[in-house]
Amino acid sequence: MARGYPRHFGGRTSVNPGFLIKDPRSRAGSRLSGATASQERLAFLNEASTRIGGTLDLAQTCREVLDVAVPRCADAGGIMVQERLITEGEFPARPNDGAALVRRVATAVAVENPFDWDRAFPVGEVAVYPPFLPQGQAMATARTVLVPRLDQGVGDDNAKAFGRDVIAKLLPGCSFLVAPLLARGNVLGFFVLVREPSSEAFQDADVALVEELAARTAICIDNARLYARERRTALALQSSLLPARLKAPPGLEVAHRYLPAGDLAGVGGDWFDVIPLAGERTALVVGDVMGHGVRAAATMGQLRTATQTLASLDLDPAELLYRLDRVADRLDLDQIATCLYARYDVAAGTVQIASAGHLPPVLVRPDGVAETLPVVPGPPLGIGSEQYELCEFALPPGGLLALYTDGLVEGREWNIDEGLAKLRALLTGPPHGIERICDMVIRTQCPHSDRDDIALLLAKAV
Repeated sequence: MARGYPRHFGGRTSVNPGFLIKDPRSRAGSRLSGATASQERLAFLNEASTRIGGTLDLAQTCREVLDVAVPRCADAGGIMVQERLITEGEFPARPNDGAALVRRVATAVAVENPFDWDRAFPVGEVAVYPPFLPQGQAMATARTVLVPRLDQGVGDDNAKAFGRDVIAKLLPGCSFLVAPLLARGNVLGFFVLVREPSSEAFQDADVALVEELAARTAICIDNARLYARERRTALALQSSLLPARLKAPPGLEVAHRYLPAGDLAGVGGDWFDVIPLAGERTALVVGDVMGHGVRAAATMGQLRTATQTLASLDLDPAELLYRLDRVADRLDLDQIATCLYARYDVAAGTVQIASAGHLPPVLVRPDGVAETLPVVPGPPLGIGSEQYELCEFALPPGGLLALYTDGLVEGREWNIDEGLAKLRALLTGPPHGIERICDMVIRTQCPHSDRDDIALLLAKAV
């Protein structure tokens, strides 16, 4: 059984999950040797396939691989991945000498002196392996390198390259096998396995087994890389499209929260906006493009930009949504999008609202009573509505308007009507600070990770 172990830094203890310690006594009965039957090797690979790649977390995948390989294949092992793959999700150009910057993501040992191995090969280290080392050769040639027994010179070269004398003590006499991690013709890093001098040396029959395990590992790492890159792209896109900071409009105090869904993409099409208008008026907008990921975020950005442009024409909410619907139709959207547009007039103390298939806002009156406003919803955007209905309500000083997306009021444990009732109950009562109300609503309404995106915009008349 693998386990992390305590590491001490200045009197503080922590556990490094990337360093796995296995019982060295277990390797005697479980070791796959050169004489192992092909059926047993196939069974090992089948078992490995079920135990690795269950998540899209690169570090977790590497730990799973080493948990499988040590001590079945080796006494110690490590996985190094190119640094640019981890930080940027991109394939760097492969230098001819193999001198690429790589990070040690995980290590596993089944030895009597695990702490020496950790000092020699620390998890998280970023390094360049010179071409005269087996690791550099494997990356440069994209071919597996087998050294039946390492001589003292190789141990000394490694120790000199990384400035750690303990390496020169550990490696001499060990059997060494380095397999490049190849995916779609690119070298992602390398998978290194080591057998101590007291163990049987690696043989040619071991190469095919380790290369197959390395190939499956590389596929899992590449999948994790693609996921991480898409998620970074989506988050960067969405953060650039949503307002980073909202200015306090005339006569209003505003607060907002945005929570992406807890799914793979981690980003979606919900948006909100506060747009200053002429004559001390303010537009409050919330919208929802169904779906998740980069595509939904890109559609959201187009609709948000179009809404801002139309708002500058000083249209009433119904007319604005009518024109936004026409814009959505020209964009040829095949995703359903809803939008609620409200225009607050501080002088009149009123708010005009129109809805394109969106949930109605909740109004909290100055006496603390919350109610759902009877806004008549029109069709979602892009369907081709002839008109949207304009509704007008009083918003006196002390009144609070809550605009939101359906992720706030709909979940596995309740339907929308129940969610709306819970939201009204939360908002009813004595007045609180608007930021505190935001936190309270989010904390209470979305306690689970299996939810949709959530956008919440609160506006309080002052």
